[in-house]
Amino acid sequence: MPRLLYPFGFLLASVLLLTAFRSDDDLFELRKHFEIFGAVYEEITAGYVNDVRPAPFMRAGIEAMLSQLDPYTQYYDEADMADSRLWQQRNLGGVGITIGSRGGRLAVLAPEGDASAYRTGIRPGDVLLQIGESPTDGMTVLEANELLVGQPGTVIDVLVERQGEAVPRSFSLPRVRPGTNDVSWFGWLGPDSTDAIAYVKLDQFGDRSGREVKRAFRTLNRQIPLEGMVLDLRGNPGGILAEAVELVSIFVPSGSLVVTTRSRADNAIQEYRTDAEPYLPDTPLVILMDEYSASASEIVAGALQDMDRAVILGRTSLGKGLVQVFRPLPHNATLKLTISHYYLPSGRTIQSAQYSSAAATVAVPTRVDFTTPAGRVVRGGRGVEPDVVVDLPVETPIEAALRQESAFFLFANQWVSDRCDADARCTGTDEEMLTGFREWIDRQGFPLTTDLDLLFVEMQALAQAGGNDRVTGELAALKAVISQAKQEQLDTAADRILFALHEEIRSRLLVDQEMVRANLDGDVWVQQGRELVSDRRALAQLLG
Repeated sequence: MPRLLYPFGFLLASVLLLTAFRSDDDLFELRKHFEIFGAVYEEITAGYVNDVRPAPFMRAGIEAMLSQLDPYTQYYDEADMADSRLWQQRNLGGVGITIGSRGGRLAVLAPEGDASAYRTGIRPGDVLLQIGESPTDGMTVLEANELLVGQPGTVIDVLVERQGEAVPRSFSLPRVRPGTNDVSWFGWLGPDSTDAIAYVKLDQFGDRSGREVKRAFRTLNRQIPLEGMVLDLRGNPGGILAEAVELVSIFVPSGSLVVTTRSRADNAIQEYRTDAEPYLPDTPLVILMDEYSASASEIVAGALQDMDRAVILGRTSLGKGLVQVFRPLPHNATLKLTISHYYLPSGRTIQSAQYSSAAATVAVPTRVDFTTPAGRVVRGGRGVEPDVVVDLPVETPIEAALRQESAFFLFANQWVSDRCDADARCTGTDEEMLTGFREWIDRQGFPLTTDLDLLFVEMQALAQAGGNDRVTGELAALKAVISQAKQEQLDTAADRILFALHEEIRSRLLVDQEMVRANLDGDVWVQQGRELVSDRRALAQLLG
């Protein structure tokens, strides 16, 4: 059988590309280990006792290497890229999670797109044990994604293992069609334009985001001169860096430093500055941000916070301060590679998580306190922290369990089918909806597993293993107490459950822009943003 010289030769050739960035000692180590890697690959594929399929074998090696790095560095082979294009052409829906191979297992990575599944309760680091009826043992990332996508409006069940928990968690994840517009809605806050408070909801940073946001504010400003602006970046996973810089340029002087990237390669530093005169340099601005706002969203919010130009309202952002680029590889493969860190104008980084292995370390900074031109203290290494924290009611365990089962999503399908006509006219009062929801939950037989239920299962297993009948009897009484507590939580959370149901129902009856507008009146974040941007004294105090 002929020996496979291509991988070995390609790896050696790749060494030459790195010579400009390496010392002689480093270059020797690279050559040495490239040669070892190529030799091991050739020996196994040529001489192993049974046939070895070169493609999956090489992919397993690549994914094992990448598992030593940050979760954003990923490899895509030709099939991955083709299938990604096919899914887009078929207009399929996704569940909103990003997965990768880590340590030979499929793990949930930090959100890089729609964060709906993360709001359901999925967390970065969760290990996928089962997708639908299929165990994930030996499953590739591509195969997992093929199972997760499907027709919008359907649901896929996943079973995950979470570190520190003995019992796996089950989630029912709705498949939703991705949005097509970066700005999903803009308009006036309040019943009309009397207060002249503009609102823009930006869902992602695509290739026209900066222009779309500017056009939205300009359209409103031409109607009535703006007295205040609320820019909503909640759940925005980021995107194109240049669009973030263009968006910032709407509000600050030309030539303002927005972000700096620093890479290890030749210690390269690149500055990104605004290059246009600001359209709205003085109009008060409040930015809404949550824990799913990432990357370019954090750059916009953090830069404007560092320049004392905007007040941030909401929750601390995700903390993704790493820059990725796509590198083409032979045979139409692609490597998404982390190459540098973002630094905001104050000098701080937004990267909040440290990734460390025997091979490499992405560390968070030791210095955390920085100052703005007005003397305000802003902190690095923990995402972008808000100037004003939104004080929301604590979600009860039963609400979290309902989201975990996608109960609001599924009930809305039935309610719209039974109660609404083609003209979006629906029958039924809120009381009827709540009663119907409770009855529907019972008929569906949802387990509605809370953290207390998981603890109960562990205690029950220990009691049964120990053969302690008395403890087993007391656990039965505890289970009844837990069940009663769930019913009481349903009563306590009735208003929030109704809001969630109405939100889901509206999403089936209204186009995207109409739905966003319809949800604003009951949105606590937006109402707080409107009040804050209207209070010039409070804004001045917050901005120093």
